[in-house]
Amino acid sequence: MEIRGKKTLITGAASGIGRATALMMADRGARLFLTDINPEGLEGVCSEIEERGGEVCLARVLDVSDYQAMKSLAADIHSEFGPLDILANVAGVALFSQVEDMTHDQWERIVNVNLWGPYHGIECFVPEMVRAGRGGHILSVSSTAGIIGLPWHVAYAGTKHALVGSSEVLLFDLKKHNIGVTVVLPGAVNTGLVQTTVINADADACEKSRQLFSRHALPPERVGELIVNAIEKNRFMVITSLDIKLLYFLKRTFPPAYRMVLRFMTWGMDRTLTRKTFPGPA
Repeated sequence: MEIRGKKTLITGAASGIGRATALMMADRGARLFLTDINPEGLEGVCSEIEERGGEVCLARVLDVSDYQAMKSLAADIHSEFGPLDILANVAGVALFSQVEDMTHDQWERIVNVNLWGPYHGIECFVPEMVRAGRGGHILSVSSTAGIIGLPWHVAYAGTKHALVGSSEVLLFDLKKHNIGVTVVLPGAVNTGLVQTTVINADADACEKSRQLFSRHALPPERVGELIVNAIEKNRFMVITSLDIKLLYFLKRTFPPAYRMVLRFMTWGMDRTLTRKTFPGPA
């Protein structure tokens, strides 16, 4: 798909992957509609885009889990600009926790933002794209937790697996309308989420884990580049890390070895984040 001139909505655009994607799409000549829950960050990325000669048609502070806010945004965009060409569902939140330590509010927040957020975007914008008959593209950022049973991710992985499944259905449902679908599965990415993600565990162990994560994480600009290339080349699944590609291959081709790796990963997470001694993975 040619991105220049395309009306593109990006959620979670104030930081991390969303910000990197917005800047790269602006450089490709997209007409941008940006949302985020962070007003200062959203204002900052809009200013940077405009300084680089990009076009921000509309920017709005909102929570993607708020259906009425997303519905109002869609009404305003459709009335003034018409249907979108590209929808990029990037906004998300993360949580590391053992199931027994999670509060109901944490369960609810993860589901509302990571699942209802993209669903609100799809519900509010895709029907008009279909009715317009001009084709388009839908992109949703899932996670490696959307294809791998990563430890301490019970709620997060549930939402991300669901997003992969929904994207696969849309891939075939929307093909007849010439609307492409991409699901992105980032591994470790050095975004603001590294510092703000809630971890229900020992504070000192959490800080050391954040530092280790940051040292091995991809820059968000690299993921933004992969996202833009996937839209241009109409790729369905984008896995950003070689280690996850190998683990996913193992899951599909040799399940016993995959299960052994996951048992070891879970054992390691338990020891690292709780500072307790557990029996080795059996």
